Amino acid sequence: MMSRPIQNPAVTEATGGGPRWGVVGGFLALAALAVTGCSIPIPQAAADPTRFYVLTAPSTAPAPEPAGARPVVHLREVEVATYLRARPIVVRRGQHEIEFREYARWGEPIELGLGRVLREELLARGAAAAVLTPGMRAAGVTYNRELKVRVLTAEGSTDGSIAFRSVWEIFGPDGKNEPIARGDFRAANLRWDGKTESELVAGLSQAVAGLAAEISAELSKTK
Repeated sequence: MMSRPIQNPAVTEATGGGPRWGVVGGFLALAALAVTGCSIPIPQAAADPTRFYVLTAPSTAPAPEPAGARPVVHLREVEVATYLRARPIVVRRGQHEIEFREYARWGEPIELGLGRVLREELLARGAAAAVLTPGMRAAGVTYNRELKVRVLTAEGSTDGSIAFRSVWEIFGPDGKNEPIARGDFRAANLRWDGKTESELVAGLSQAVAGLAAEISAELSKTK
Protein backbone atom coordinates (compact mmCIF):
# COMPACT_ATOMS: atom_id res chain seq x y z
CA MET A 1 0.00 0.00 0.00
CA MET A 2 1.29 3.44 -0.96
CA SER A 3 1.66 5.92 1.87
CA ARG A 4 -0.27 9.23 1.63
CA PRO A 5 2.02 12.25 1.19
CA ILE A 6 2.16 14.60 4.11
CA GLN A 7 1.26 18.19 3.17
CA ASN A 8 3.14 21.10 4.61
CA PRO A 9 0.57 23.29 6.50
CA ALA A 10 2.28 26.46 5.34
CA VAL A 11 2.05 25.36 1.71
CA THR A 12 -1.59 24.32 2.18
CA GLU A 13 -2.59 27.76 3.50
CA ALA A 14 -0.58 29.60 0.86
CA THR A 15 -2.17 27.69 -2.01
CA GLY A 16 -5.73 27.94 -0.68
CA GLY A 17 -6.05 24.31 0.17
CA GLY A 18 -7.17 24.76 3.77
CA PRO A 19 -10.47 25.93 5.30
CA ARG A 20 -8.88 28.91 7.05
CA TRP A 21 -8.20 30.63 3.73
CA GLY A 22 -11.93 31.21 3.16
CA VAL A 23 -12.27 33.01 6.49
CA VAL A 24 -9.17 35.09 5.93
CA GLY A 25 -10.27 35.92 2.40
CA GLY A 26 -13.67 37.06 3.64
CA PHE A 27 -12.11 39.49 6.09
CA LEU A 28 -9.81 40.80 3.40
CA ALA A 29 -12.77 41.38 1.05
CA LEU A 30 -14.66 43.32 3.74
CA ALA A 31 -11.58 45.40 4.45
CA ALA A 32 -11.25 46.19 0.74
CA LEU A 33 -14.86 47.37 0.61
CA ALA A 34 -14.29 49.61 3.62
CA VAL A 35 -11.16 51.10 2.07
CA THR A 36 -12.80 51.79 -1.28
CA GLY A 37 -15.86 53.32 0.40
CA CYS A 38 -18.32 50.94 -1.22
CA SER A 39 -21.68 50.64 0.54
CA ILE A 40 -25.17 49.40 -0.20
CA PRO A 41 -27.44 52.40 -0.88
CA ILE A 42 -30.45 52.72 1.48
CA PRO A 43 -33.46 54.41 -0.16
CA GLN A 44 -34.69 57.53 1.64
CA ALA A 45 -38.37 57.80 2.59
CA ALA A 46 -40.17 60.38 0.45
CA ALA A 47 -41.68 63.35 2.31
CA ASP A 48 -45.48 63.30 2.53
CA PRO A 49 -46.75 66.17 0.32
CA THR A 50 -50.20 66.24 1.96
CA ARG A 51 -51.24 69.55 3.54
CA PHE A 52 -54.20 70.07 5.88
CA TYR A 53 -56.40 73.17 6.06
CA VAL A 54 -59.10 74.57 8.36
CA LEU A 55 -61.60 77.38 8.01
CA THR A 56 -60.98 80.39 10.23
CA ALA A 57 -63.21 83.20 11.44
CA PRO A 58 -62.08 86.59 10.07
CA SER A 59 -61.34 89.22 12.71
CA THR A 60 -63.37 92.00 11.07
CA ALA A 61 -66.68 91.47 12.90
CA PRO A 62 -68.16 94.57 14.60
CA ALA A 63 -68.32 94.95 18.36
CA PRO A 64 -71.17 92.98 19.98
CA GLU A 65 -74.36 94.60 21.25
CA PRO A 66 -75.31 94.61 24.95
CA ALA A 67 -75.99 91.06 26.14
CA GLY A 68 -79.56 91.77 27.22
CA ALA A 69 -80.71 92.49 23.66
CA ARG A 70 -79.44 89.26 22.15
CA PRO A 71 -81.20 85.89 21.73
CA VAL A 72 -79.80 82.49 22.65
CA VAL A 73 -79.43 80.43 19.47
CA HIS A 74 -79.38 76.69 19.02
CA LEU A 75 -77.31 76.00 15.89
CA ARG A 76 -78.12 72.60 14.49
CA GLU A 77 -75.37 70.54 12.89
CA VAL A 78 -74.59 72.15 9.54
CA GLU A 79 -75.71 70.02 6.60
CA VAL A 80 -73.53 69.89 3.51
CA ALA A 81 -73.99 68.47 0.02
CA THR A 82 -72.78 64.86 -0.11
CA TYR A 83 -69.85 65.50 -2.47
CA LEU A 84 -68.45 68.08 -0.04
CA ARG A 85 -68.06 65.48 2.72
CA ALA A 86 -64.88 64.13 1.10
CA ARG A 87 -61.69 65.00 2.99
CA PRO A 88 -59.86 66.37 -0.09
CA ILE A 89 -60.63 69.97 -1.04
CA VAL A 90 -62.95 70.23 -4.05
CA VAL A 91 -62.03 72.20 -7.17
CA ARG A 92 -64.42 72.47 -10.11
CA ARG A 93 -62.94 71.89 -13.56
CA GLY A 94 -66.11 72.27 -15.60
CA GLN A 95 -69.87 72.25 -15.43
CA HIS A 96 -70.01 68.51 -14.79
CA GLU A 97 -66.47 67.79 -13.58
CA ILE A 98 -64.84 68.25 -10.19
CA GLU A 99 -61.38 67.43 -8.91
CA PHE A 100 -60.52 66.15 -5.44
CA ARG A 101 -57.16 67.62 -4.42
CA GLU A 102 -55.75 64.50 -2.76
CA TYR A 103 -52.74 66.36 -1.32
CA ALA A 104 -54.86 69.22 0.05
CA ARG A 105 -57.22 67.94 2.73
CA TRP A 106 -59.53 69.35 5.37
CA GLY A 107 -58.08 69.08 8.85
CA GLU A 108 -61.57 68.37 10.20
CA PRO A 109 -64.90 67.34 8.65
CA ILE A 110 -66.06 70.37 6.68
CA GLU A 111 -69.48 70.42 8.35
CA LEU A 112 -67.79 70.80 11.75
CA GLY A 113 -65.53 73.56 10.47
CA LEU A 114 -68.49 75.45 9.00
CA GLY A 115 -70.42 75.18 12.26
CA ARG A 116 -67.42 76.28 14.32
CA VAL A 117 -66.73 79.39 12.23
CA LEU A 118 -70.42 80.27 11.97
CA ARG A 119 -70.76 80.09 15.76
CA GLU A 120 -67.67 82.25 16.30
CA GLU A 121 -68.89 84.83 13.82
CA LEU A 122 -72.40 85.06 15.27
CA LEU A 123 -70.94 85.65 18.72
CA ALA A 124 -68.35 88.15 17.50
CA ARG A 125 -71.04 90.13 15.67
CA GLY A 126 -73.24 90.28 18.75
CA ALA A 127 -76.04 88.39 17.00
CA ALA A 128 -76.53 86.06 19.97
CA ALA A 129 -75.85 86.03 23.70
CA ALA A 130 -74.90 82.36 23.29
CA VAL A 131 -74.79 79.85 20.45
CA LEU A 132 -75.40 76.27 21.50
CA THR A 133 -74.26 73.51 19.16
CA PRO A 134 -75.01 69.75 19.19
CA GLY A 135 -73.39 68.18 22.21
CA MET A 136 -72.99 71.52 23.97
CA ARG A 137 -74.86 72.03 27.23
CA ALA A 138 -74.91 75.17 29.33
CA ALA A 139 -76.34 74.95 32.84
CA GLY A 140 -79.49 77.02 33.20
CA VAL A 141 -79.37 78.27 29.57
CA THR A 142 -82.33 77.76 27.26
CA TYR A 143 -82.50 78.91 23.68
CA ASN A 144 -85.25 80.96 22.07
CA ARG A 145 -84.08 80.69 18.46
CA GLU A 146 -83.09 77.65 16.41
CA LEU A 147 -80.90 78.00 13.33
CA LYS A 148 -80.73 75.46 10.52
CA VAL A 149 -78.03 75.84 7.84
CA ARG A 150 -77.41 73.78 4.72
CA VAL A 151 -74.36 74.42 2.52
CA LEU A 152 -74.97 73.50 -1.11
CA THR A 153 -71.70 74.69 -2.65
CA ALA A 154 -68.24 75.38 -1.19
CA GLU A 155 -65.55 75.04 -3.82
CA GLY A 156 -63.00 76.79 -5.97
CA SER A 157 -62.82 76.72 -9.73
CA THR A 158 -59.85 76.42 -12.05
CA ASP A 159 -60.84 79.80 -13.54
CA GLY A 160 -60.05 81.46 -10.18
CA SER A 161 -63.60 81.96 -8.91
CA ILE A 162 -64.92 80.75 -5.55
CA ALA A 163 -68.48 79.47 -5.25
CA PHE A 164 -70.30 79.32 -1.93
CA ARG A 165 -74.05 78.94 -1.50
CA SER A 166 -76.04 78.24 1.65
CA VAL A 167 -79.74 78.18 2.52
CA TRP A 168 -80.73 78.85 6.13
CA GLU A 169 -83.81 79.09 8.35
CA ILE A 170 -84.50 80.58 11.79
CA PHE A 171 -87.18 78.95 13.94
CA GLY A 172 -88.77 79.68 17.30
CA PRO A 173 -87.78 77.69 20.42
CA ASP A 174 -89.77 74.58 19.49
CA GLY A 175 -88.26 74.34 15.99
CA LYS A 176 -91.44 72.77 14.59
CA ASN A 177 -93.46 75.66 13.19
CA GLU A 178 -92.82 77.67 10.04
CA PRO A 179 -89.49 79.50 10.10
CA ILE A 180 -89.43 83.06 11.35
CA ALA A 181 -86.89 83.97 8.68
CA ARG A 182 -85.04 82.23 5.86
CA GLY A 183 -82.47 83.10 3.25
CA ASP A 184 -80.44 81.90 0.29
CA PHE A 185 -76.91 83.28 0.62
CA ARG A 186 -74.49 83.32 -2.32
CA ALA A 187 -71.02 84.74 -1.86
CA ALA A 188 -69.85 87.19 -4.53
CA ASN A 189 -66.54 88.58 -5.77
CA LEU A 190 -64.33 85.97 -4.09
CA ARG A 191 -61.24 84.90 -6.03
CA TRP A 192 -58.14 82.69 -5.70
CA ASP A 193 -55.18 81.94 -7.97
CA GLY A 194 -56.55 78.55 -9.04
CA LYS A 195 -53.70 76.53 -7.53
CA THR A 196 -52.91 77.66 -3.96
CA GLU A 197 -55.35 75.86 -1.68
CA SER A 198 -54.62 78.14 1.28
CA GLU A 199 -56.03 81.05 -0.75
CA LEU A 200 -59.13 79.02 -1.55
CA VAL A 201 -59.69 78.17 2.13
CA ALA A 202 -59.23 81.84 3.08
CA GLY A 203 -61.86 82.80 0.50
CA LEU A 204 -64.28 80.18 1.82
CA SER A 205 -63.72 81.53 5.33
CA GLN A 206 -64.73 84.96 4.05
CA ALA A 207 -67.83 83.40 2.53
CA VAL A 208 -68.87 81.90 5.88
CA ALA A 209 -68.36 85.33 7.47
CA GLY A 210 -70.70 86.80 4.85
CA LEU A 211 -73.28 84.13 5.66
CA ALA A 212 -72.98 84.98 9.36
CA ALA A 213 -73.49 88.68 8.59
CA GLU A 214 -76.72 87.94 6.72
CA ILE A 215 -78.04 85.69 9.50
CA SER A 216 -77.02 88.22 12.16
CA ALA A 217 -79.09 90.92 10.46
CA GLU A 218 -82.17 88.70 10.54
CA LEU A 219 -81.62 87.61 14.14
CA SER A 220 -81.61 91.27 15.19
CA LYS A 221 -85.10 91.62 13.67
CA THR A 222 -86.53 88.63 15.54
CA LYS A 223 -85.57 89.57 19.12
